Amino acid sequence: MDTPGTAVVRFRTTDAREIVGHGVLVDDEHVVTCAHVVNAALGRDLRSRESAEGQLLRLEFPLLAELAAYAPERRARVDAWAPPGDAFDGLDVAGLTLVGEGRPVGAVPLPLAARPAVAGDVLMFGPAPGRPGGWVPGQLRPQVMRYRQQLDQAGQGALVAQPRYSGTPVLDPEAGQVLGILVATAVGRDATDVYAVPVPGITAAWPAVFAPLPPSPYKGLEAFGQEDAHLYFGRSALADQIAAAVDDRGLVPIVGASGVGKSSLAHAGLLPRLAASRTAWTFVSIRPRPHLTAALAAGFARAAGAPHPVPLAELAGWQERLTRNGLMATGELVLASTGTDRLLLVIDQFEEAVDGTEATGRLLTELGAVAHRARSAVVTVLTLREDAFGELFVAQGEFGELLRQTALALPGMGPDELRDVITAPAALHGITLNDSLVRELGAAVGGRPGALPLLEFTLDRMWATLQRGQSVLSYDAYQEIGRLDGALAEYADGVLVGLGDTERDTVRHLFLHHLVSPEQADTRRVARRQDMTPTQWSMAVRLANERLLTVGRSPDGAETVEVVHEALLRAWGTLQTWLAEEEPFRHWRQLVSYAMRSGGQDSDEESARGVLTGPLLADSERWLATRAADVTAAERTFIETSRARQEQEESRYRMLFQQSLARTLSAAATRAKDPVVALLLAVESLERAEDPAVESQVRTCLARLGGDESVLVERAGYEAEFDRMARRIDLLGGPVYFSSRTEALYAAGARELWLTEEHQLEVRGGMGVYATMPLPAPAAVAAWSADLTVACLGTEYGELRCFEVSDRAVTRWRVRLPATATCMALDVASGRIAAGCDDGLTRLLDVVDQGREIATFATPGAVSDADFGPDGGTLAVLHQGTATVWDLPTATVRHQARCSAGSLAVAGSGPGLVLPSHEGEESARYIPLEPMRLASLARRAAGRDLTPAEWQEHVGTSPDAITDSAAPPANGR
Repeated sequence: MDTPGTAVVRFRTTDAREIVGHGVLVDDEHVVTCAHVVNAALGRDLRSRESAEGQLLRLEFPLLAELAAYAPERRARVDAWAPPGDAFDGLDVAGLTLVGEGRPVGAVPLPLAARPAVAGDVLMFGPAPGRPGGWVPGQLRPQVMRYRQQLDQAGQGALVAQPRYSGTPVLDPEAGQVLGILVATAVGRDATDVYAVPVPGITAAWPAVFAPLPPSPYKGLEAFGQEDAHLYFGRSALADQIAAAVDDRGLVPIVGASGVGKSSLAHAGLLPRLAASRTAWTFVSIRPRPHLTAALAAGFARAAGAPHPVPLAELAGWQERLTRNGLMATGELVLASTGTDRLLLVIDQFEEAVDGTEATGRLLTELGAVAHRARSAVVTVLTLREDAFGELFVAQGEFGELLRQTALALPGMGPDELRDVITAPAALHGITLNDSLVRELGAAVGGRPGALPLLEFTLDRMWATLQRGQSVLSYDAYQEIGRLDGALAEYADGVLVGLGDTERDTVRHLFLHHLVSPEQADTRRVARRQDMTPTQWSMAVRLANERLLTVGRSPDGAETVEVVHEALLRAWGTLQTWLAEEEPFRHWRQLVSYAMRSGGQDSDEESARGVLTGPLLADSERWLATRAADVTAAERTFIETSRARQEQEESRYRMLFQQSLARTLSAAATRAKDPVVALLLAVESLERAEDPAVESQVRTCLARLGGDESVLVERAGYEAEFDRMARRIDLLGGPVYFSSRTEALYAAGARELWLTEEHQLEVRGGMGVYATMPLPAPAAVAAWSADLTVACLGTEYGELRCFEVSDRAVTRWRVRLPATATCMALDVASGRIAAGCDDGLTRLLDVVDQGREIATFATPGAVSDADFGPDGGTLAVLHQGTATVWDLPTATVRHQARCSAGSLAVAGSGPGLVLPSHEGEESARYIPLEPMRLASLARRAAGRDLTPAEWQEHVGTSPDAITDSAAPPANGR
């Protein structure tokens, strides 16, 4: 307790010679003391009952003399007077107000205690020899009369309470608060009567200053809860009706306009009635956020004893019970855990529950099943806005019809009910309202059901204007706050006035982009903290402290904020101005919101409806570019997804157009008699659609013109390709690169592969033959790995054997093909063998899996060679003068080319085939397979392009018209 004595004041006689008593500064300007001390200071009889109100006195702050050169003095006016009485049997309290100068620097007020003290140790201040004063200990005893409390002194001699101590504070030394003022009067020559006037006596003497104002009995914009039943008036008859309906059936919808009091009726009217009945009820009240199933699970979990917020594991458990057992059975589990008889489930703002999901649909079906069940163990009360009611009972089919049959309409209040709402709460605290004010308030609300929150807010604001001792809510207060329609707007504007420009911009953004529904400007929406910036959330909390917003949590524990009541959205003119300024953006957001809700169906056609197209997509991209900070993450994702979808559609349109044009050009090339025109038409087709059939057509037209589709290249750049050709051989017809049996077929380091006279294969080394690959008949074809560790041989009767060669040859597997293999290719890296057979099929076999057949490819005619691409993803087969290149993952033809050589290899440097040259060992032939390289080769062979006249003759249009037609429609789909 710091310098408590600086609040003590001292009074002297009119000539300032003698001390007559003390007092205490209890706030910045008010002093309390004994009335008989004021009498003494005025030179009057101590017991005078004559009012001293208006008299001016001088007082001093004695302990400040220790801080300054002298004790500061001030003037004070007597404003409260409770006289001592003839025998000091009166209240004996005077209240003074400092006038002129304020309290001295260093004078720290001692506040009155909030509650009267029963007993305990105290201190009292008074004169002390040689000092400005000192503290005397004492013991406060229980109260003996209404405004008398006994004091036992602990001091002796000079340090005991004496008459000059009167008015001094009786101080709680621990809390630093005034428990009362001391009355010390002489009752004999050496005797002093000492007692305290406790705080209630001081308050009674000066209620205008010290009587605490009762808390407002009006709820403002907040809904009434079960704990507010004693403040809830005007709906008694309707609450009784709903209580009876709850007893009669399992579903009771309460329908009314926004602001008519549906939630308050359910919680402050219905629940207390049920709680006071003989039935043991459990109450679960929820709002269906973020969705009905989660909200129900959280409500049931809390009713069963879970903390708030409900832990995620418990929440998931109750959701699973709801899904598995259904609503009613899960409610009965809650009853079993609580030991009560019946459960009342209140789903507030039920219109938010209907989200079209399968889970919600099942719950609605269950609610409908018990709608007419008498004395159901689980009863559901719904509160529902009437503007959503019509849509629900039409859209929800059977359940909607049940809503229509069972709904209880909540009308606006009548004059008598409004009078109760206005006057009854104030009467609880002895406060009245002028009859004309009551009539005007009732008339302003009558016929406007949604104005009830405005009425409560207006009365709450009027209550805040009450002064201590005032017993009437005045018409002046009603005018001061802006009357019914202006009270809320004036209050909200007042909050804005206290903010800086940047903070006001944040408030504007909060309301426009987080708190107001994009579809309806008078409908609030719940915003999650995770969707806001830290600055926005901080402002939301600040506005919640100003009672404009409400901070809460969703069932999964996420922090949320929303407007305290939708009446604010309708009554606040500043917000209406913001909304008008923002109308273009809000209109766009409404359209986007509708598009977002309409998507997500199963089929591509349906989901395409849920993306933005045409002008709306263009507008969306413009808003995203100019108002990026105001576009939500979900909207941004939706816009980007829509743009990707449109680009995909445009690309698909262009592709389909080009494919259609390619077919037209290919058909025209087939009909054209001029070989140059035919080639150019085929080239135009190939450039628009890379089709193997069109590629083959170009090659045919090129041959018809006498052009060569292969080019001469240096063999030195294709060593790997020729090495693969050398590792497969037709043994009966003689190897292409094998001229004498006195030479090895192939060499790999110290190993060599030899063909015996019996057409068997041997692996030889420096020590002679160390591996022989036996066959039941002479080998016809063979293929081997580059290191001669794996080899595959085939007989002329169609048997294939795979050998693993180390220090000897071991048969890994053997298979019999349906036809004789005329060529083989081995790809050790991918573990596959290609065997071209004389039945017109090339078979793909698995080296690792015992020669299992993986796939077959149609290669009509005599198959003379095959080769795997270096990446293992392609297979080229040479059959009857045609080279066909297959894409192995998709088993489709990738390319076809005319080829007269007996061997080929797939080039590793690009799409092409390498052939042995007929012009010498130092060169080779290269056939390009890339369509655009083939097209370029063909154009060079043609020597010109198609003329516009030829386009018109063979295609029926000009190239310019085709270019324009290739562009997708401007408005998208």
